[in-house]
Amino acid sequence: MKSFFTEMNLARGIILLAVLGCLILGVLGWKKQQQLDEMKDQLASRIEPLARDLMQSAQRHTVLSKSLKDDSLGAQADLETYIRKVAAKDKVEIGNVNMTFSNEQRSRNVVDRVYRIKSDARDRSFQRLKVANFLYTLEYDSRRVKVTDLKLEVAERRLKPHEVPEDSWFFEAEVTSRQRVDG
Repeated sequence: MKSFFTEMNLARGIILLAVLGCLILGVLGWKKQQQLDEMKDQLASRIEPLARDLMQSAQRHTVLSKSLKDDSLGAQADLETYIRKVAAKDKVEIGNVNMTFSNEQRSRNVVDRVYRIKSDARDRSFQRLKVANFLYTLEYDSRRVKVTDLKLEVAERRLKPHEVPEDSWFFEAEVTSRQRVDG
């Protein structure tokens, strides 16, 4: 072995460095292969189910955010403002409304917010189509609002039983929004 180093020249030095380099690269390659195998095992056992769960959660989030965007009441907590906006909409044209508010406790964490709605002017009457559009729009634009009671009275006071009234009505409606209460 001594003779190998005593007669060292450039060619033998390059060969020696190449052999040492190959050994070092072989060891590093073997370690990296072990890391790669371990990562592949984790990919199969942990990452794929996590990715599947994440994808399902993202799809559910998309559906929920779309339904929230479609809900006119949306994140707006004030039901009274929502009702007033609907009353002023085109093709509804109810105008100003008077509302009385009450809370009805349904269970420990659920409360019903109940609003009784009437026209602001006592002598103002409406066509049935306008009243129907108002009540329909209240329910259609928000999944959280339901019409729970409706009272229609003929606007003509001196109407005989055999006479057909004009399409002019006074209305009083009750809408309910069930909401969860933290507590």
